[in-house]
Amino acid sequence: MSAADTRIAGVRSAIVHDWFQGFHGSERVVETMRAGLFAPDSRPDVFTFHAAHSLLPPELDAAIVKESRLASLPGVRQRGHDPGRWRWLLPYMPSYFERIELEGYDLVISSSHACAVNVRPPAGATHLCYCYTPMRYAWMPETDRERVRGVKGTALRLAARRLRRTDLRASRRPDAYVAISNAVRERIERFYGREAAVIHPPVDVDDFEPRASSGGHFLWVHRLVSYKRPELVAEAFRGLPHRLTMVGVGPLEPALKAMLPGNVELRGWVSRAELIELYAHASGFIHVAEEDFGITMVEALAAGTPVLALNRGGARDIVRDGIDGTLVEHPQVGAIRAGVERLASHEWDASNLRERASEFSRERFLERMSAVIADLRDRRATA
Repeated sequence: MSAADTRIAGVRSAIVHDWFQGFHGSERVVETMRAGLFAPDSRPDVFTFHAAHSLLPPELDAAIVKESRLASLPGVRQRGHDPGRWRWLLPYMPSYFERIELEGYDLVISSSHACAVNVRPPAGATHLCYCYTPMRYAWMPETDRERVRGVKGTALRLAARRLRRTDLRASRRPDAYVAISNAVRERIERFYGREAAVIHPPVDVDDFEPRASSGGHFLWVHRLVSYKRPELVAEAFRGLPHRLTMVGVGPLEPALKAMLPGNVELRGWVSRAELIELYAHASGFIHVAEEDFGITMVEALAAGTPVLALNRGGARDIVRDGIDGTLVEHPQVGAIRAGVERLASHEWDASNLRERASEFSRERFLERMSAVIADLRDRRATA
């Protein structure tokens, strides 16, 4: 049975998402859930704290029925890619989500990595949380140190205890949890004491097609921020008989340009079509950041490209060592060099890599989510 055959109809539904700062991983999940899980005449309303409207697909943007007035104030709201200051309102967000009026909705999906889980659906409604991670600021302030720096990072760490209490209280509200990876499932169990099914985020694997690789030419695609380790990766290629193309923009761009070895090229933003070509012709894809999941790794496999990844977090769900690529234990220059040489010296079957990627397709995501929602609603109806 296809996902279209199991679309939800005749149910008033809502998706509550933390925020839309662009159209990236979590935003694409919301778009996929809304368009794929529900019949066209029953698609959910979307509630959020803040939305960068100009960066969203028109249909998704039009579905947003509520956002915070505070986050929309001049000087606070995001304008295009200029981030604005709305993230400074994080301590206020839990109470904002608690006050969202959801009377009349029968099914509520909180799409949460921060505060959306705080929503209070009406009695009798089904509440499913699709969790990207328990709130990092509350539960993992030290591991998040590299992601949020400066005054804002200090303020978040000081607020961690209060955020933790609020988040733990909110964690009791969903009827069930779905985690994006086994690493996140383990955090949900450790921090909340709740069980969770694992349904990986949808990846548009059909956008990619395996082709002949450019021998010895590797690819890295990420934001230029410290926890993605761009400088470490570039340094690892110094002196290697291979080339590396790095694609990304971010605050580390000037420092990275100043230290690039001669066999490493840095590109800024590239179109989707260009990126697909780069994936297709790469000998290997490099990913040594610890992620909750890791969509770019799946995209590389869909293009028939093996992956070098850090043996932590979501990479463990995607890359099987020696089958889909190679896993390194530590993000160190020597380990990355050895991993690159292992990728380069091994014969990888592109069709097998693509078959692995298909396990993370949009269709698989919709099938699994439909089954979880149907089971959850059946159990509530018979309770």
